[in-house]
Amino acid sequence: MKAKILLISHDDDLTKSISKALEKEGHKVTCLDVPSSAVTKCREEKYDLVFIDVYIREIAYDKLVGDVKKAYPETEIVLVTTYAFPESMAKGQVLDISGYLIKPLSEAKIRNVTDRALRQGVLARENRRLLLTVTAAKKEWEATVDAIEDPIFVTDFDYTVLRANLATFQKLGKGVNEVVGKKCYKVFHCADHALDDCPGKNARDSGEPASDTVLFKGLKLRLSCSVYPQVFAGGGGLVHYLREPVLDTGQQAETMTKYERLFDDARIPILFIDSDEYKVTDANQKAIELFGYEPEKIFDMDLEDLFVDSLRETAINNIIQQVESKEPPLKVKVMDSNKKEIDAFIIANPINIGSASYIELFVVPVDMLSGSR
Repeated sequence: MKAKILLISHDDDLTKSISKALEKEGHKVTCLDVPSSAVTKCREEKYDLVFIDVYIREIAYDKLVGDVKKAYPETEIVLVTTYAFPESMAKGQVLDISGYLIKPLSEAKIRNVTDRALRQGVLARENRRLLLTVTAAKKEWEATVDAIEDPIFVTDFDYTVLRANLATFQKLGKGVNEVVGKKCYKVFHCADHALDDCPGKNARDSGEPASDTVLFKGLKLRLSCSVYPQVFAGGGGLVHYLREPVLDTGQQAETMTKYERLFDDARIPILFIDSDEYKVTDANQKAIELFGYEPEKIFDMDLEDLFVDSLRETAINNIIQQVESKEPPLKVKVMDSNKKEIDAFIIANPINIGSASYIELFVVPVDMLSGSR
């Protein structure tokens, strides 16, 4: 890539050597021997890369690094130093820089350091855009479900709570860890088993929606409870909708439809992965569209089969490391049902539901990031 580069130094020989080598590569290089004007220049010109000579006068180089980053956070910074200047190495460990250009200089060394710093810059910007895209999608999803004022929660067929909206936690006065992964009859009814008149039990046994007005001891309220059986890739479950006893049936149906579509309406492809066997247990509509498989084909598929052969091991290892918070998101190539390769970032989040462990995998195509700029 051709870049805009700023070089800050009083050393004419140094600036000539670096600018000559970089201009041969097609980069636009600006030399500056007045450090005090560097911040303004960076703010105005938005340089991709700034070289700072640690021997500059007027201002301490480490202060200049911080000032440049504040003026234009996306610029990459390389310190020009020597082996005989260990202080810069020590300071560099806490400064926001991309690396060092160490004297004596050669054109090859200048090119290599520059290319590495620019690649780091591209990756950092892609990661920032990726984070913004994923964060926006998550906020949109959460805002939709949390905007519903009545308690709504989802359980599996063994009555373990899988998800709940904000109203549920507020009504209960409990945190996520006190609700999700717990038995609903313990949380909502303060009982050690499902009640005989429980609509959830009736819906599970009949396979049909069930409604009744029930006393919820955990909420200290008598509420109308409607339960809707749903088939999920992971085995299915029950959507519970609690409300005051009087509610227009049209409003109830609209609320339930809105909640049930949250997963599929997410703008980013999402897969749920069994963390023991690394098989796909669920996929939203965007994921199904991205990979081009029929739902029955992608469910229970080995996760590695969604990546190109040469990157399968790398991708799975990265997902494992992400779950353990040891590595950042990785750019990989996924493969759709027609064997078409697609550049995408993968972001893995661990999810524990009761004693079961899953991985929520966001698959963000690079094209989606390009479209969000």
